[in-house]
Amino acid sequence: MIKRIASFISAIFLVIIMLPTMNVSAEMLTGYPEESGLIDEFGLYSEDTATFEQLDSLIKKKGDELGLNLIVFIAGKHRSEEDTMIFADDSYDEIFGEDTDGVFYYLDLSGYSPATDWISTSGKAVFYYDDNIDGIFSSLDYYLPASGSDIIPDDISQAITEYTNCLSRYADTNPSFFDVHYDEFKKTYAYFKHGEYVVSDHKPLVVYFIPFCKSLLASSIISLIIYLIAKSRYKFKGTTDPKIYVSDNLTRFTEKQDIFIRKDTSRTHIDTSSGSSGHRSSGHSGGGSHHSHSGHHGGGGHHR
Repeated sequence: MIKRIASFISAIFLVIIMLPTMNVSAEMLTGYPEESGLIDEFGLYSEDTATFEQLDSLIKKKGDELGLNLIVFIAGKHRSEEDTMIFADDSYDEIFGEDTDGVFYYLDLSGYSPATDWISTSGKAVFYYDDNIDGIFSSLDYYLPASGSDIIPDDISQAITEYTNCLSRYADTNPSFFDVHYDEFKKTYAYFKHGEYVVSDHKPLVVYFIPFCKSLLASSIISLIIYLIAKSRYKFKGTTDPKIYVSDNLTRFTEKQDIFIRKDTSRTHIDTSSGSSGHRSSGHSGGGSHHSHSGHHGGGGHHR
């Protein structure tokens, strides 16, 4: 009986010790509707319901217009940059599901310096916005406060409005067959195949095709340059007939004979068996925090 009680206490103690390490991967949004909109963790609009509803409606309409799931999350709690990325990715997956089309915008108003904003993209939004993340953040910096500055609700409202405008501005891109996105965190590739969004652990053939074409083009150009240089340096203006180097007046051939003077024989051993041997090296990486979900995400962060 005493052993059972001691084991039970040890198990509880072990769980308590592991809670801090489990916090990063387990923290995500719960209890929110599965639709686009505004989430105000900071409580900026707790006393201004009209403004909150107006922004929430704006985000929903923009999501319907673009065919994307959109969340704007006003953070009131400090998270590290890595925790912010994981929180944004996992919260999006929790609300909308893995590898769906959408964007999670994490707006840091925790007051911690520097503030860390994050844009997490998923699905076709990866191809729309990942090359334009810096442009979006640059547009928002005009309205957002610097770290430690006073927060003005009207400025935040204008920033959110500008954010939705940026989404429209950069969404006029149709992903092509050659667009491939690699998620370094999940080690997965996202691309479009026959119009369908695909996420795979293996490289698509186009990843090999593009470098091959570039190498072929580069080698062709180099070969052409070498040929032209050689041709310009070695220009044979006369004939290659050996008679031009011999004077007919000074040379007389009176007799011709073909004489076999020696015989050489060489032998080479040809090994009919062939084989190869070798080894494949392998590596691993581990440690650090990890995502609770396995969706493919892009995006990026920004400090203020």
